[in-house]
Amino acid sequence: MKFQDVDKAFAAHHTDQFRLGMPHMSAKGVRQSWLLREACHRHWTSIAMQMGVNPSEFRDKSGARVLASVVACSTRGDANSFREDDLCTLYMVERPTAKNGWRSQLDLRAEGKSLIAEIVTSFARRNGQKNATIEAADLEDCFDVDRTAETARRASLMRTLGKRDRDRAAADTSPPHLSFDIDADAHLNGVGLVYFASIHDMVARAETNAVPELVAAYPMRNRRLHFFGNIDAGDTLGFVVRASVQAFSPTPSVVVQSHARRASDGVVIACGESIYGLE
Repeated sequence: MKFQDVDKAFAAHHTDQFRLGMPHMSAKGVRQSWLLREACHRHWTSIAMQMGVNPSEFRDKSGARVLASVVACSTRGDANSFREDDLCTLYMVERPTAKNGWRSQLDLRAEGKSLIAEIVTSFARRNGQKNATIEAADLEDCFDVDRTAETARRASLMRTLGKRDRDRAAADTSPPHLSFDIDADAHLNGVGLVYFASIHDMVARAETNAVPELVAAYPMRNRRLHFFGNIDAGDTLGFVVRASVQAFSPTPSVVVQSHARRASDGVVIACGESIYGLE
């Protein structure tokens, strides 16, 4: 596909209208991890479209397959306000490019409702068989990001927040509140990596396990996650969770922070922050 055809193809394939059904739903509302999966699929498809290849054909200079490595993601909005049969529009309002730090935004909209997913990726390749040894792909200069550019400012901020969270988590020696044994069928994606949306679900469960009374009291309005590595099937991912009340009135707000370590080597591979409260 020629580069001048990308915008037309982007517009044609990145807007959909449909009714919510069981594949999209949880017991409480629309499933956030479903939206993140869909957002990342469209994110990566958009990048491949710009390169003129299918996602499975994307290679670096060495010929190694290039993998979408999610650096950060966020969701904003009340997922629990969505209901089965809602007529929704799913629209990518920003596509990923080198100029914006390879960040995209996908909005799920229904009448009077919205849920926003944001994805920032980098490019990775395998270095051996272990997920713990994933490394940066060797790409042409056109893939480089000018992180000082105004258009890349938000992606750079998300990366900065992630590094801050990782530094704080690295100093925390607390035992995990909840651990997950990594299962190939349940957690790995088609290229053998633990999928970032699976870790999103683990974070949600860890938050509920650690502070059930706070999580149950208010809807989740915002969750940002940052990823620093991957993990192999057969390893265990342990989550430490802490909650703090930021405000009581007039709008209650509870912040829940978490981080996850590989049991095999103690390395922090993910951090999160979720905000529960009323608007």
